[in-house]
Amino acid sequence: MASRRYNAARNIVWAVINKIFVIIMPFAARTAMIYYLGVEYTGLGSLFTSVLTVLSLAELGFSSAMVFSMYEPINKRAKPKLCALLSFYRLVYRVIGIAVLIVGVALMPFLPSLIKGSAPGGINIYLLYAIYLSNTVIGYFLYAYKVSLLTAYQRGDVVSKVGLVTSVGMYTFQIAALVLTQNFYVYAVLLPLSTIVNNIVCNVVSNRLYPDIVCEGELDRETVSDIAKRVSGVFLYKLSSTTRTSFDSVVISAFLGLSVLTQYQNYFMIVSSVSGMLAVVINAITASVGDGIVSKSREENYGDFRVFVFLYMVIAAVCSSCLLCLIQPFMKIWVGSDLSIADGLAALFVLYFYVQTMGDIVYLYRTAAGLWWQDRMRPIIESIANVILNLLFVQLWGFAGILLATITTLLLINFGWGAYILFKHYFKRGIGDYLALQARQLIAMIAACAVSYFICGFIGVAGLPGLCLKLACSLMLSLAVLWAFSFKSDLFSQSLDFMKGTLRLLSSKTV
Repeated sequence: MASRRYNAARNIVWAVINKIFVIIMPFAARTAMIYYLGVEYTGLGSLFTSVLTVLSLAELGFSSAMVFSMYEPINKRAKPKLCALLSFYRLVYRVIGIAVLIVGVALMPFLPSLIKGSAPGGINIYLLYAIYLSNTVIGYFLYAYKVSLLTAYQRGDVVSKVGLVTSVGMYTFQIAALVLTQNFYVYAVLLPLSTIVNNIVCNVVSNRLYPDIVCEGELDRETVSDIAKRVSGVFLYKLSSTTRTSFDSVVISAFLGLSVLTQYQNYFMIVSSVSGMLAVVINAITASVGDGIVSKSREENYGDFRVFVFLYMVIAAVCSSCLLCLIQPFMKIWVGSDLSIADGLAALFVLYFYVQTMGDIVYLYRTAAGLWWQDRMRPIIESIANVILNLLFVQLWGFAGILLATITTLLLINFGWGAYILFKHYFKRGIGDYLALQARQLIAMIAACAVSYFICGFIGVAGLPGLCLKLACSLMLSLAVLWAFSFKSDLFSQSLDFMKGTLRLLSSKTV
């Protein structure tokens, strides 16, 4: 438990550092592009990125399923099976890369129809698209399986360190290219070059850490069949999360117009950035949870599960409080009052964020326990329900209806149904205690948000100093309220012991 906890803590530290730069550097590069090239170039790059992101669904969640398949042979030191898994992973990734390349090339004749009006002057959209496509395809052919090997061995910190250096280097050169040349092609070519460097370095590090793990051997049919089931489940989850965001945007555009859609996307981007920071925690403890599933009893895992849920929802509640107090002042500074929405709608975005996080730990354990097949129908039902409720609620309540529709499906299907599957098929116990825990955390979150929002309302300082004051105020007040709600509970004591143990491990080892 100690080594797994240390690995998780180390992964969190480096993943957070990496995530901060991943948020800041693209913002700087995007600002430079708008300033030196113009809005049209920025939109063209975003279009190609979006198209290729959809094509990347061809991966079908294979990497996630493969990482979880490695946990057991790593735990049991079954080198032959691990080598066979790695060989299989390399083969499948190459097949996926070929498929993405073929479909990507087939889409090229249709590129003009995806651009309303004309492309920016002096730009060959086919050549530029080919550069973006090469960046996507290279990742599949060039040692992507070694990145997953590092993840399975709980060395996400290595992946984060390499990613941090290559990303900062890429964005620095991109900004320099924009300033010195104002050439979009030079900017774009740096994307595949960065991917090549990142994957090669990860491969070199992986070979040094695990020289005896090589691509050799074949998997038996039973293992391949099990992986196929897991992949199908992960794909369905990805499908539901993708349709959740994409259909929201389509319905807003169709019923409320592009100006309202722009407002929605501005706020959604802020919420997504905060969600991305929380995803760092999930990614960092993923390997620890997977290892615990194969090495510990259900009761021990349930105890860890409750601690993770409590700590994660405390973090989510603090983030919710800060979002509620800061999002409106920030948006008015960034895009002005004309593109800001009503305070009530902003509060719905905060609720959307919190409800979305309620199912994260459950999903992590459900995936680690291999319950993809048992979970196969839930994402499909969630996608269908979200579309139906979007179409109904948008006509009743407009912008608010879109948010309410998504919150409803997240709460009832993603959170409720997803938790039921985990407790029925893995923990094999009633779900009542867990629902009571989440209800208490929800009430505590609402109280923390209410107190923080009320007090922050008295801060009359404008601009960046005002944002900093409200951040400090909402952070301290939300923590105080959450402490008042839980400091007498056994779970608080267990979580505190867990945190102390983790900090001791961090202080005794070099991160």
